[in-house]
Amino acid sequence: MQRDRSAPRVLALHLPEFPLQRLQRTRESLPGDRPIAIMEDGRVVCCDAAARASGVRPGATAAEALAACGRIEGVARDRAAERSALQALAEALLALAPAVEVSAPDVLLLDAGAAHLLAPRPAAPGTARGASGEAGMDEADGTAAGEQVLAERAVVVAADMGYAARAVIATGRGPTRALAAATAEVGAGRVIRVPQAATARALAHLPVTALGLPPAVAARLAALGVSDAGALARLPAGTLAHRFGAEGTAAARLARGEDDSPLVPYVPATLPEEGVELEAPAETAEPLLFALKRLADRVAARLAGRGLGASRLKLVLKLDPRGEERILVPLAQPSASAGRWLVPMKEHLFAMRLPAAVIALRLVAVEVAVVAAEQLAFGDRPEAVAALEGVLTRLAVRLGDGALFAAEPVERYRPEGAYRAVPFRPAERRGNGLARDDTGPSAPAPRPTRPTRLLAAPQLVVAEGEGGRLTALRVGGRDRAVLAFDGPERLRGEWWAGAFDRDYYRVRLDGLGDCWVYRDGADGRLYLHGFFD
Repeated sequence: MQRDRSAPRVLALHLPEFPLQRLQRTRESLPGDRPIAIMEDGRVVCCDAAARASGVRPGATAAEALAACGRIEGVARDRAAERSALQALAEALLALAPAVEVSAPDVLLLDAGAAHLLAPRPAAPGTARGASGEAGMDEADGTAAGEQVLAERAVVVAADMGYAARAVIATGRGPTRALAAATAEVGAGRVIRVPQAATARALAHLPVTALGLPPAVAARLAALGVSDAGALARLPAGTLAHRFGAEGTAAARLARGEDDSPLVPYVPATLPEEGVELEAPAETAEPLLFALKRLADRVAARLAGRGLGASRLKLVLKLDPRGEERILVPLAQPSASAGRWLVPMKEHLFAMRLPAAVIALRLVAVEVAVVAAEQLAFGDRPEAVAALEGVLTRLAVRLGDGALFAAEPVERYRPEGAYRAVPFRPAERRGNGLARDDTGPSAPAPRPTRPTRLLAAPQLVVAEGEGGRLTALRVGGRDRAVLAFDGPERLRGEWWAGAFDRDYYRVRLDGLGDCWVYRDGADGRLYLHGFFD
């Protein structure tokens, strides 16, 4: 079978003026801020609207920028931070595409090969036409609609992460990237789709520099009068190879829209964290909540793109003038829902006394786990599960991290000592109510032989009956009719630590349900020891 070498459909997400966007995203913007310019090698790379209104332009020297705007704030460009920010956005976009490539300095490339799956479901053959007279979409229409949906969603994800973006969908990795960069320069709309057959035609009017050629090659082509991609595409391949080598041949193929190279997928290697600097120091918890919600949304989006959920978060508060306060936030179960995170984080913030004013926040997912998709069964109530998590996290904050625990059975003879405390986690959903046995296939869950609740101290009860038959038990001064009776199960032992000898019965009492009752071999009296829930 011959391998398919057709060029892939690619979505290029371009972030205009990305160095400036990254800086503004990490700051709380307030009216009256100083104009900002990003500087590199003594020149302006990009600047905000206030600086442009004062006459500052990209390419200007630092002296020229200061002459045009005396209040301008020059910030050195940080390429390492920009790449990290691109990678963070790539994590969130993994929720939309099977592969995302980081193409520095300001583009992300998404695999759009499966975009047709996002299109509205086409009408079945023979379906009657609608009011508009149109039948169901054909395959080409479905692909176009799906690609449009994918592009719109990618732009929305970028906006949720704090960036303004433009999306271009075309054929081929290199051509799509070139088109994305060029559309930013002409101020095109936020989503552009180029049909597969029109990629070369769309490239033809682009300047040669838009193809990402080495500066030396671009300069030599310009000297020959080759100024756009269309002219480059028309040059004979042999001549280009002779005069420019492999770089010239590759440039001509790119100008013709011929690029079958696959994406280089980005694989996250670290856990996500997000931070923000406050414009004014905050002395109470209330001003921190708005910034905290944004950070939680961003970290949650990055985790969701990787199919992960946080089980423990760390909130770092940078204090003024120095120092920091760290808050560890355990969660009831792994989740990528920012809304569920905010409940315990609010509890922590309002329960603590800030030692100083806060000037910056940082949220880190320090412990994560895979969140498996699950199908809800009839009668399941997701809102009840979420409410339980909220209650558990509030209790953990107010009582302490180790205050909530579950009882795990251990091999002990005495029932009240046959457990150990373990961290509490809500039970995994079984779905269909079946439990898997170690020795075979799924089988109905067995009837529990031990109660779910034990009394702190066994409670004395009095048996009542007639004709030698037990009819009721007096519990707490009230007679309870016996509806069912099962047993006994003899438990005895631990002679080395105070021997015990008991006959346990499972007794169903009116108004109390199934109870665990034993007869003490030492005094012959009955005791209520626990309940089966």
